[in-house]
Amino acid sequence: MDFTGFGWIVFWVFAVGAAAAAFTWTRAMKKRSGRGPRLYMEGLRALVEGDDHVAFERLKATINEDSDNIDAYIKLGDLLRRRGRLDSATRIHEDLTLRLGLPPADVIAIQKSLALDHIAAGNVNEAESSLRKILELDKHSAWAHDQLVTVFLKAGKFEEAFEARRSGARRANEKPGQALALYKTLAGHKLATEGKGHDARLFYKEALNHDEDCLPAMLYIGDAYQQDGRLDDAVEWWTRFANANPKTAYIVFDRLERGYFELGQYGGITRFYERILDADPANTDALIALADLSVKKGDHDEAVRQCRQALDNDPDNIPARAGLIRSFVQHKDLKQASVEIDAMLESAHFHPTGYVCTQCGHTEPEPAWYCPKCKAVGSFGV
Repeated sequence: MDFTGFGWIVFWVFAVGAAAAAFTWTRAMKKRSGRGPRLYMEGLRALVEGDDHVAFERLKATINEDSDNIDAYIKLGDLLRRRGRLDSATRIHEDLTLRLGLPPADVIAIQKSLALDHIAAGNVNEAESSLRKILELDKHSAWAHDQLVTVFLKAGKFEEAFEARRSGARRANEKPGQALALYKTLAGHKLATEGKGHDARLFYKEALNHDEDCLPAMLYIGDAYQQDGRLDDAVEWWTRFANANPKTAYIVFDRLERGYFELGQYGGITRFYERILDADPANTDALIALADLSVKKGDHDEAVRQCRQALDNDPDNIPARAGLIRSFVQHKDLKQASVEIDAMLESAHFHPTGYVCTQCGHTEPEPAWYCPKCKAVGSFGV
């Protein structure tokens, strides 16, 4: 190339300008790259210290300095979710999924946060999709398997929860028999509420293959047989329920009393209560039930003895005290009845009747293993 004198001057002006611009840009980038890591570390420190406000500001500044810091984006979205800004959190995490060429660890971290966004928003299908993507990259992820189970339980998809729990257990070489039995039972109970009693009973019996002592399965099998008019079978299964755990036998007392009376086996229920007491002498529920039978038979002395024995085990037991009052009134001993009323009022701690969810306080009249309000499993303490 042939430069004139003027051409050389122009060339050198441009060259010097370009060099100056490059030098300025390089210094700016060095300064910028120095700020990004510092802001990021300050954000992480604030997260550890529980200062969400400072963490949010530092992480936001970090991504302004360095748009390639994936973890800063993820944690910023997580903070937004914790603040209840689910749409914003989901948008940040979804935008990250559009980036190509990310390493698997980053993809898993993004999908994990995205799954939590959808779980918080109640988006079951979207949460499941994110969790499935994690399992495609890491089929042994215990976290993803556990979250899948949680998502399905919240949605009342008990058969899906069963499959997810079984799949996770196989990969982890676990044997979660009790959990599998409960999920299969809940799936069967859902069928029963839809009028599919026979199919439900098959589910209950399959549940017992996973846990032979699964209490809800035994209870619901008895209920199913009762609905089919097969009282002998119903009584057999309710009795199995009681024998499996005498502490919770009270759940089937009313069922068994009705069953034995309808079958005309009036002595059967008495013998049943006596067997419970042989296995568990301090079972106040069985004592009170026997006392109630004694009152109905007009056996005042026996009813009083049984109620007194129940009160020896549990001095504040209201049903036992009420049984005493009822017996004294029936026997026309109003003075002693008045004494017992005063004792009950002094010691009574009144609680709502029924079964109460320990997670949300919801009350169910029947024993429950799944809360219809907060969707918790096993929260009724049955």
